[in-house]
Amino acid sequence: MITERSQETNIKLWVELLIFLSSYYPLFLILFIRDINSNKIGIPIGFLEWNLNVSILAIIFLFLSSCATLLTGYIMRSLFTCSEGADEIKLTEVKAVRGDMINYTLPFLIGLFAFDYKTWQSILSLIIFLVFMFAFSRNERIVLLNLMFLLLGMRLYNIKYKKVGQPNSELSSSALCMGIASQSEKKVRFLENSGITFISALVDR
Repeated sequence: MITERSQETNIKLWVELLIFLSSYYPLFLILFIRDINSNKIGIPIGFLEWNLNVSILAIIFLFLSSCATLLTGYIMRSLFTCSEGADEIKLTEVKAVRGDMINYTLPFLIGLFAFDYKTWQSILSLIIFLVFMFAFSRNERIVLLNLMFLLLGMRLYNIKYKKVGQPNSELSSSALCMGIASQSEKKVRFLENSGITFISALVDR
């Protein structure tokens, strides 16, 4: 048996940025809620008699992360059902990639204790923090360990597989799966797009 490492391409920068912004949606939602106040500075929110305002930055960051989350979810679900360019494989080994709990709770903890939009120092600190977190996530290739993916039912696996018709060549890769993957003789759909590998069940059409 020949075991090789498949040639994985790097995830495209715009894809990584989109996924990264979606993972911090909880942070921007918490900061938005915390920014609502009765100060006269800001954009009115709610009924006029509430006399509540929110800063434009809170709205911008929440809007961007919301769009990133919705767009990422739509694109990912579309790719899981895409048949064009997909191969059929059999999974010979499957191991779930599990991140530390701190990776998932960090956006909540930061939103509760670290940042707000009240001073320019806090805003600048937030931007610097996000830049460094994005660089770290990109360098360590952990951008796919995304809380929002888990909520959408997508999990990351390290897999070994054989392409149908090539039983003597075993390849390995990291792959996103909609649902729970396991070793099996059943064929599954395998697709590489924008540097991300997707596996999903074959569906008769």
